[in-house]
Amino acid sequence: MEDESSIDPRADLMHGIAELRETRPGYDQAQTYYDGKVPEVFTSTRLRRALAVHHIDFDLNFAKTPVNAVTNRLKIASITSPDEATNTLISKIRQDNQLNLEMKNLFRRAGEYGDAYLMVLPVEDDKGDVVRVEMFYNSPQTVRVIYDEENPRRKKFTIKRWCDGPYLRAELYYDDRTERWTTGKNSKGEKPADWTPWPADPDDSESWTIDHDWKEQPVFHFRTDRPYGVPEHYGAYGPQNAITKLQATHMGTVDYQGAPQRYALTETATTDTSDLEPGDFYDDDWPPNGNGTGPSDSGDDSSLKAGPGEMWLLRGYKSVGQFDAANPDVFLDPISFNVRAMAQITETPLRMFDPQSTSQRSGVSFQEEDSPFISKIEDRQTGYGAEAHAAFVFALRRLGIEDPVVTIDWVPARSVSSAEGWQTVKAKIDAGVPRRQALM
Repeated sequence: MEDESSIDPRADLMHGIAELRETRPGYDQAQTYYDGKVPEVFTSTRLRRALAVHHIDFDLNFAKTPVNAVTNRLKIASITSPDEATNTLISKIRQDNQLNLEMKNLFRRAGEYGDAYLMVLPVEDDKGDVVRVEMFYNSPQTVRVIYDEENPRRKKFTIKRWCDGPYLRAELYYDDRTERWTTGKNSKGEKPADWTPWPADPDDSESWTIDHDWKEQPVFHFRTDRPYGVPEHYGAYGPQNAITKLQATHMGTVDYQGAPQRYALTETATTDTSDLEPGDFYDDDWPPNGNGTGPSDSGDDSSLKAGPGEMWLLRGYKSVGQFDAANPDVFLDPISFNVRAMAQITETPLRMFDPQSTSQRSGVSFQEEDSPFISKIEDRQTGYGAEAHAAFVFALRRLGIEDPVVTIDWVPARSVSSAEGWQTVKAKIDAGVPRRQALM
């Protein structure tokens, strides 16, 4: 069967653009929850308007904890090779690309979005010789690997699409070439006719296609699942929504705890509201005039003043009192429940949300709680390690090493810090386990 891209050169381009458009909302949502910018959408109109006037939020962002907890355990101990020349090149690659920082950001973004991409692009001199490689993170909001439906492990092609001033640009990466595309000014790029070839050399109209003999694409996909990942904090979305609502509503009652709502009961014959200023009590909306002040904020509601030596004279009132503010536990207890639910759903130890939960607990209980979390860390080390290995092998081949041997070692996911742990290590050594293996 004839390949579709051979019939229409824009077929892959439009397919990739459609994939990016379809998946973008999910990645945007993951970013919103990680950044703690999820709005409280169920609160009353009155309270929402009051908070909006003052540009106040009361965010308790627990949703980012599952992402950070995993990222903080993903540390590459070393990237080495038994060949000294290869080791020197590896050190140069890491130094030139600041990979101590770039890889940490890459792992965090992979946890935040579920997917992250590492671009590895050779840089040539005037003679066409590769002098270095550039390695950098790209967001899944603008890059996507399209996998072969027949063999989901094989990359069919990769698309990268971005804005460049009034233009939209796109590049398609294949095993044997790179294609460059662009739109006209202010085009939305929604139709195939909007896209035209984008030559790398303005004097060479055919340079929009760049052939190479790499036999693979210079894009490496770090993901939490296959074929595409799921954000580490995906299971935290629901509990975080509940926490956001509870916290916003709780903050709406705090003023009533510091300054309770008062009331005065009058006899019918003595009730007189003729001296009320317009809008003092019977305003249909609050805050009035959009200035964020209510009837009690001006200080003009009463002539009564609190203070030593002051005398209160109440005329025409049968009795006075105040309404009790909402009990804080009504909000704080459900918040604690949702934090615990978030920890269980995301397989993140509760103490990473609440350090006080570790009181009066033994190291054995920590190990039991950590087991699912440690398994997740080890899975990430396996998946991310395979992609990092492939990226370095690709980079070294571009620099002239034909068959590089690369080993990536991670800092152990589980660290031994309790007395029970060290006793177990000692028992293994006493039983004949090699010291190096026992300590590992």
